Amino acid sequence: MLIDFRKLFNVTIIPVSLLACSIYFVPQLTKPLPNALQVILPFLPFVIFIVGMGLSWIFHHSREFNLFLILMVVYISLDNYIWHPSNKIDFQLAYLLLVSLIPINYTYNLLLRERGILNHYGVRRFIFLAVQLYFVAWILENPLPQVKEYLSYTFFQHSLFKQTDVTQPILLAIFITALIIIVRLLQNTSNLVASILISYIAVLAALYFAYTQQLALIFILLAGLILIIGITINAYSLAYLDELTNLPSRRALNQNITTLGKKYTLAMVDVDHFKKFNDKYGHDIGDQVLKKLASQLRLVRGGKAFRYGGEEFTLIFPNKDFHEARLICNELCKTVANSPFMLRNKKRPKKITDGKKPSQSGSKPLTITISIGLAERSEEFVSSDQVMKQADKALYKAKKNGRNQVAV
Repeated sequence: MLIDFRKLFNVTIIPVSLLACSIYFVPQLTKPLPNALQVILPFLPFVIFIVGMGLSWIFHHSREFNLFLILMVVYISLDNYIWHPSNKIDFQLAYLLLVSLIPINYTYNLLLRERGILNHYGVRRFIFLAVQLYFVAWILENPLPQVKEYLSYTFFQHSLFKQTDVTQPILLAIFITALIIIVRLLQNTSNLVASILISYIAVLAALYFAYTQQLALIFILLAGLILIIGITINAYSLAYLDELTNLPSRRALNQNITTLGKKYTLAMVDVDHFKKFNDKYGHDIGDQVLKKLASQLRLVRGGKAFRYGGEEFTLIFPNKDFHEARLICNELCKTVANSPFMLRNKKRPKKITDGKKPSQSGSKPLTITISIGLAERSEEFVSSDQVMKQADKALYKAKKNGRNQVAV
């Protein structure tokens, strides 16, 4: 499993920073807040939950929708059973049942595929949560000694486990769930999974500080806020990032180009003979070629790369004339041509055996080349559309002249 650490850092930096800051300022968060804020604070979680569920509904995220529901259940349960308890219930049992809901629901919602809210798949999630809540309510009304005994079972005698009211069976479930989410994040480096992991930690922190109302409330707010940030960033990525190459998309190009000044050069980049290549080796190999080229374009000095569409890419060089851009693009052409794409031999084993890497013998090197058309903004070509048209003409010229070259 190859891990894109750059992408992993990008998707985790915001939620991790929020959580780290909150934990760092825990001593300050326990101090009394201004009276006006104390009045508003108990209602803020409901605002966060409603906004989060609204966004989940708009973007058809049934998983996040249900996680907001479980956060709401946690908040209401803390308010009714912990902060304003009734003498009729067993407080410890209520706390343990509440904590146990977190790993169960985070695991369940993460492992189910995303298939919408208003269908039988979404209803199945609601029913699962409703059954759990009914069971918890019934147990609290009709306490069974065996349930508390199982939840409080001790595997190991160690002073470390006395630091929290959470029992060892539930700690084991919490750890397994965290491991599942981390593995899923490494497999699928997405903003949504990253936000789920950090919100999971935040809601556990809220339950750890359950008997400190203000602190628990702030961490519940943080858990909801992190999920909202994940949904928002994911929506932005879908709109402005190309899914295959992770480069900014054509929509992002159209927005970015309007912010440029009076001096810039635009390059249209096209993979040579890409259709023949796709027909011969298949679209999967073609996608790998585009990914490789995207990683090379991302490293172009002084330029910003975009996926224009198909096998076409765009490079913008702010504050550079076509002479400077041409030198960079000539270097890019050479780099791409001198970096052959290794086509794996179908008979070559995929896994490492006996501690040895699979042999490269039989792998076929394929030379990939690109053609580039350059155009500079000038008094003659003022608008971005005109500059792009000229870059397209230059690209056609580069292909007509034999490909694997830069034309102006």
